[in-house]
Parts: sequence; C-alpha cells; structure tokens
Amino acid sequence: MRTPGLSFVYVSALAACSGATGNPPPPTDGAVTDSQADSSPPGDTGTPGDSGTPGDTGMGGDTAMAACGTERPDLSMTPASEGLVIAADGTIYSSRSGGVARTRPGMPTEANWVRLTGATTVWGLALDVANRRLYVGSPGNATVFAVDYTADPPTSTAHLAMAGQPNGLTMGPDGALYYSDFAGGHVYRVEAAGMRTRVTRTPIAQANGLAFAPDRTLYVNGYGAGQVFRLTLDAMGAETERAMVATGAGGADGLALDAIGRLYVTAQGSGSLLRYNADGTGRTVLRMGMTSPANVEFGAGSLNCSDIYIATGGRPGVVMVEGDTNGAAVPWHR
Repeated sequence: MRTPGLSFVYVSALAACSGATGNPPPPTDGAVTDSQADSSPPGDTGTPGDSGTPGDTGMGGDTAMAACGTERPDLSMTPASEGLVIAADGTIYSSRSGGVARTRPGMPTEANWVRLTGATTVWGLALDVANRRLYVGSPGNATVFAVDYTADPPTSTAHLAMAGQPNGLTMGPDGALYYSDFAGGHVYRVEAAGMRTRVTRTPIAQANGLAFAPDRTLYVNGYGAGQVFRLTLDAMGAETERAMVATGAGGADGLALDAIGRLYVTAQGSGSLLRYNADGTGRTVLRMGMTSPANVEFGAGSLNCSDIYIATGGRPGVVMVEGDTNGAAVPWHR
C-alpha cells in the first residue's frame, strides 16, 4: 500500500540494513511520474536457485497447480506500480495511476490495458478466476472495482463502495475476496455478490498485505510498525486468534508465501525484500535498493514458479528476483 496521493534459516549479513526503526513515512503512490521513475535503475538480479517442485495441493483443495515454465518477460516498460497479481498462464497484472497494466507471455507490456473511470490511485489487485474478475482497490474512491479480464476491451464496474482504503487484496480458500482497509485497520471478507463482513476483531494499525497459508490461517502486515500477524479464522472467515510472528520490516507492505511456508515481505522503509521462516525467525534480506517495493507474487504458467515478482514505485514498475523455492499453491494459479 501507499498513502493516497495513494500475497529464516540463514541470517544474511545485510539483515541489519532491513530493520528500519520507528514508523516510516507513509509510502508514496506507486504511480509516480515517469520522470521520477526513470531515475530508479531496473533491478532484476537476486539469489539464484533451482526451480523447485510445483505445489500440488492448495488451500482446502487438491487441484493440481498449473505447470511452470522458464520465461522471464521483459519488464522494462511496466509503469510504477503498487498492486501485482500473476495469472495461471503467466500473465502479469500490475496497478498504475488510474488503472491496470498487463504483460502477457511473449508480448510487450500494455501500460494502459484498463482505465478505471474516476479512479486516481490504485493499490492492491486480486484475481477471481471462478467469476472471471480482477478486483482492484482504489483508496481515493473508497471502492473495490471489478474488471472483466476476459472482455476485449476489458470492462469495469464498482464492486464494493464505501470500502475505506482498500489496500492488500487476496482471494481466500473459500472463494471470497479478502481486503485490508489501511485507514481503518480492519480486514474484510467480500462474497462474489458483494456482501461484506468484517474479519478482524480489533484493528491492525495500517493493515496492508494479506496472504493465506495452506492451513487457512491468514497473515496480515502492519505497515508502520513493520509487523506480521497470523490470524486463525473460523468457518465464516472471522478471526478467533491472533499472534504476531515477525517484526523488523519497517513499512511492511507486500506479503507472499512459498511452498515450504516461508514468508516474503517487502519493507518500504529500507526498500528491501525480506524472507522469514513461518514462525518469524531467520530474517534474510533477498534484495535491497528498490523504490517503494509493494506487492509480491511468485511466477506461474509460462514463468519460472520460483521467480519472485515485486511491484515498485520505480521504473520498471515490476522487478524480478530469483528464488530457490516455488510459490505456495494459490487459487488463481490453478
């Protein structure tokens, strides 16, 4: 998230650089101007590793995941972004000022793939395959939009109004949309028909990135304090327990899990991608020097499933870091 204007075992020697103290200033909107973005050099190197083994079980199901490829697309023309989601075929959707960009396998980036009428800032994205929708959080409009990504040209509607500042968006194992309200600090569950219920019992200050684990627990980032929480939910998606599992990620924004349960968190305070064990121990810095890193996604489809993609406020707006393990099984990669 970024304010309006707005998914371990080894401790790196760089880790000390990643723990920003105090509350970092609210991040800038990912949609910085091109002149600003051009000053940020693209970075696409990381920690090399093997491709791992695709997970074949998911959250609450045993549907096989899509096959993994080896493609590493040209990301040089992706605009500065905040939200990021990758479809099962390897299509990359990334947010931009007033809309969403799309990078399809083997094709150049469509920077203006969809424009959202009246929207300025755009934060999180989530892909609802069952209903053929791309959900888009727009904090300036207090709205979650729904884009029909199968239409040509794509069409959009206001799916949920009065949504606060929709920030981190993800699809749950129950097929519902979950999103964090950065201003109010609560996480909400939204059914396909648009009915909303509250997940959190009490606020998480500046709630940000969301990611489900295979056991259906929900991880939530607390941005300013740089904390990661694990929530246990009941069958209706309401919180029953909460534990803080990680600290030291100043400006904790994006969040994703790999196939062995490790957490990947972007820390805007230090421009870093951090990795933690599932219990929050063993912090490792995987990448530094990024401009306002935000959402995190693993590759799928034609892409290498162990490659990690990060939305940034620089140019390019999406960067790739090589990982050593595939991403966790998620509904939108099936």
